Order: sequence, then C-alpha cells, then structure tokens
Amino acid sequence: MSCSSLTMFNEITGELLRCGNRVRFRAVGASMQPTIEDGELITVAPVEPAAVKRGDILLYQGERGLIAHRLVGLRRSAKGEDVRYLLQGDASVDRDDPVQPEQVLGRVVAVRRGGRSRALDTRTANILRLVRQAAVLVRSTIGLIHP
Repeated sequence: MSCSSLTMFNEITGELLRCGNRVRFRAVGASMQPTIEDGELITVAPVEPAAVKRGDILLYQGERGLIAHRLVGLRRSAKGEDVRYLLQGDASVDRDDPVQPEQVLGRVVAVRRGGRSRALDTRTANILRLVRQAAVLVRSTIGLIHP
C-alpha cells in the first residue's frame, strides 16, 4: 500500500469509527500473535473511553499509523484527571508509548480465522488468552530447566 493510500485508509477508518460504525480489515504484522495472525480479518467497534478495560485490544492512532494492541494497564496523574493507556502486543516484549484516550478509535471485537469469526470481547476469549499465556510461560520455564 502506498503512503497516500495508507494515510487515506487511516483517515477513513478513524472517521467511520468516530461516526459509530464497525470496520473490518486485514491485520498486518505479528505483534498480536497468537490472538491475531498476520493477514487475518479483524472487526473493530467504536468504544467510549469509560468502557475500556484491561485485556481489551484497542485500535489507536500512533505515530506509525493504526495499531491494535492489548490494554495492559492505566497510568493516572497525581490528581487522577489525566489518564494514559498502557498497551502492548501479545507477542511484544516492550510496551507501547502511553496512549491518550483521544487516540483510541475502537476495540477489536472479532477475528476471522479458518472461515469462522471468533469473538475477542467475551469472558471465554479472555480466559483462553490467559491459558495460552500460562502455557507459553510454562514451556519457556521448562526449557530453562532442561536445555
């Protein structure tokens, strides 16, 4: 995709979400594996800042364009008036730079894999994610014990 096409895509996607529409597009990159694989279709729904919760996958406008990463925490100012979202890709070691609520365009609610749409905004999906993360941790720990 050319730079002007990418800019146009970002602008149109942002405007559709701000107007209350859902959008579906192909994810690019591996930072959210295994939850979202490169090239899979994701569905993003508009979200109000007050409705976001830890574990949500948020689509936000960053310096590099649109990014969908998981909300791993919040940072509040001393008076609690200023909030920043702390996001990180599931396959990433480092967190993203703190994100302002105004940068958030929506929440990823589904991924299409193997011809089927799988909801990502349910309790079951969150439990499965935690089980997968625990399995990866156990495998890596076993690998450290038995090289």
